[in-house]
Amino acid sequence: MLLVSRHDTSRARSRTTASIADVARAANVSIATVSRVFNSPDLVAAATTDRVLQAVRELGYQPNAIARALMTNRSQIIGIALPDIHGEFYSEILRGADSEARAHGLRLLIASEAREGEGAGSQTGLPYSLIDGLAVMITEPNQPLWLEARSCGVPVCVLDLEVAEPGVDNVLVDNVSGAREATQHLLARAPASRCYFVGGAEANFDSQQRARGFRTLVEQRAGPLRPEQIAFGDYTSEWGRRWAEENILARGLRASAVLAGNDEIAMGVLFAVREAGLRVPEDVAVVGFDNTRLCGIVRPTISSVRIPLRELGAMAIILLLRRIAEPDCEPQRVRLAAQLVARESS
Repeated sequence: MLLVSRHDTSRARSRTTASIADVARAANVSIATVSRVFNSPDLVAAATTDRVLQAVRELGYQPNAIARALMTNRSQIIGIALPDIHGEFYSEILRGADSEARAHGLRLLIASEAREGEGAGSQTGLPYSLIDGLAVMITEPNQPLWLEARSCGVPVCVLDLEVAEPGVDNVLVDNVSGAREATQHLLARAPASRCYFVGGAEANFDSQQRARGFRTLVEQRAGPLRPEQIAFGDYTSEWGRRWAEENILARGLRASAVLAGNDEIAMGVLFAVREAGLRVPEDVAVVGFDNTRLCGIVRPTISSVRIPLRELGAMAIILLLRRIAEPDCEPQRVRLAAQLVARESS
């Protein structure tokens, strides 16, 4: 049990109830001067600033964020909307965005897209009147989400979807070149006719781009792909396992290579292949995508294409800050490189 003395309790209460007027009285200045110390410190004499800050520390005063936003027309809050907030892929993007925002004295307001059955309202649920800018990741065709983002009234940076519109900045990942590098690596272990791509949802932009990089390189080697060489499902280990089991039964996978749309799919393929008595990578080579921590946990360790997830989140904040400071600047499109990290599975 935590014991608090009556003196400590009263002090804690005073800390939570101190107002800007209390600070002004303690520092023997006007309320307007206290406000200037927080919002325009260059307009206040150094000695006066020191006196006000000393009063702030003694009283435990916390500026009212809403009142400050009304005065400055800036909330110091950036909204970020992702398709989901579950899993390492999204958490790493958030870590990068949060770190960059904090470096600039900003805070993030995080939301994920509304799911079916979660009620009416906006796609993101973000209160746009409280944010200075919006970073939104759009991974599949979603016209309502795009229209909401475009009409929200604040600067917008779009992740994953390439948007060519005035005033809209983009952060993209070069999935195609990453997939081509991974495919080149796999072609050293298996003939083009025995290489497979197992992706997430077909409508997903990342899945489409990764499949395109795979297809381009394999067709350069062996001509048009057979239909079964590219398969789409979802970004789960269950889908990877199911695909591998079905293909082991239908045509065998010995002397094959698989490029998976993400690391979870790769793990499912790997487990199914090993359970069938095949060896990885001797019989089936496997490469995933995203280079999450999962790759180093399983055995054999999984080769994967590294996506710079933290850099993706951080760059969105950087572009938004530029747009907030210069609303009419030219739209910027930043494309981040993806790079193969080879491990035991290939």
